[in-house]
Amino acid sequence: MDDLLTAGSMRMCPSGAHLTSTDTDFGELFYLSSATGSGPGTAIRGGVPVIAPAFADLIASAPRHGWARTAEWKVTTDGRDFHAEVDNDGIRLRLDVREFADGVRLELTARNESREDRKIQLAFHPYFRVSHVASVAVAGLDGTPVLDRATGGQTTQSGDVTVSGEFDRIFRESREVSIVDADRVITVAAEDADSTVVWNPGEEAAADMGDVGGGEWSEFLCVEPALLGPDLTGVTLVPSGERRLAMTVTVRGSSG
Repeated sequence: MDDLLTAGSMRMCPSGAHLTSTDTDFGELFYLSSATGSGPGTAIRGGVPVIAPAFADLIASAPRHGWARTAEWKVTTDGRDFHAEVDNDGIRLRLDVREFADGVRLELTARNESREDRKIQLAFHPYFRVSHVASVAVAGLDGTPVLDRATGGQTTQSGDVTVSGEFDRIFRESREVSIVDADRVITVAAEDADSTVVWNPGEEAAADMGDVGGGEWSEFLCVEPALLGPDLTGVTLVPSGERRLAMTVTVRGSSG
């Protein structure tokens, strides 16, 4: 990735307005696959993909995870922050990224510039670097209704979330959550989200993913603030209307 832009300790690829790295006093926040591709039309595996205007395959007529993560954005920086814009098919997206001493904040705004109502979904898909995915716990989602996308089952979360094997669940509330690892705690706080997605492919599925380095499936956990809509089919954006989604990530030592 020779075209990366720099602001503070952050790195961003203009393709997808994709934040690939944020270093902190407690180490790098994000995993980036050693086998990922990059460039126009290629989804980078790792960092923070921007998911818009659709999440996964929940809006049947849209490309999986939308077009934002592979589009060419116009990115500017003052050396401290990133600002990025792109428009496609009547939807204009703006992304603002600001680094803090202990983390980073991303804010995504979608505006409907067409003459018709549009159904959209927005999400951040951060790949948080962890010591081993089976050794961490996600706190803050106790009591939340859950859709297990791997099995289709619906349950209510009891206690902290732990991951074993393929894990793909939509928690139907937006909560501040913490990823508790051996030597640090990563806290994820969202604004204007309605769901929290937790994902890891597991060893078996990752073996068939050509853009995940060998054995690297254990080095990340995706905890994703999302705006999916009350029925998981999106929210309505009227002409000239805007919706936004923000994510603030902070990190501290596990004893702090």
